[in-house]
Amino acid sequence: MAQIKNYHHIRYGTAEGEIKFGHMHKDNVYSAVMLRSGFSMKHYITMDGEGGEEFRKNSTTCRGTGSFQVKHGDGVPKGQPAIYLDAQNGDIVIRAPKGKIRMEAIDIEMKASGPNEKTGNIILDAGDKCIMNGQIIDCKAKLAAKFFSEKTVEVVGTNVLNMYGGFLDLADGATSVKGSKNLTDPLLGTEWEKQMRQGYGFPLGISL
Repeated sequence: MAQIKNYHHIRYGTAEGEIKFGHMHKDNVYSAVMLRSGFSMKHYITMDGEGGEEFRKNSTTCRGTGSFQVKHGDGVPKGQPAIYLDAQNGDIVIRAPKGKIRMEAIDIEMKASGPNEKTGNIILDAGDKCIMNGQIIDCKAKLAAKFFSEKTVEVVGTNVLNMYGGFLDLADGATSVKGSKNLTDPLLGTEWEKQMRQGYGFPLGISL
């Protein structure tokens, strides 16, 4: 795409910084107002208008090579938001490809409120470990709770281990050849044993 020129732009500035009205970006997006540091061309704030890809229309961009810091809320009453981000449409993406993302607060709440079975999911995907540590860890599911490992699963209660089920169906490696004797299928065993014989590497029903 050919570079568009704006012959009506205005610039005011010194060696330390500049402000532009009508600046044209390389992707042919008009900048209504652009504030740039004179010490680095990659340090600027721009309020853009028309042109370019759809997501760039009427967008605001803050760019810099140093840290970006926001500190607010000294006078905000307790229980009211000090910093509020609201994406009216689209996603919110927070990336740190060469660092860590840390969240620290008195309480941390995460809620996914999707309207159907394809949404409303919270997905944790780790290359190595997912570690949870707390005085009490409660997990509750209305329909099903599944825990799967391709190698070893350990359940340890150092003091007491309580297990309860309205009906317990357990299967070990011996059932891979011949199922346990039961009224449903005396030869192949229970439905659980059949599933284990086929391999239990099931998907959890959520695609990443």
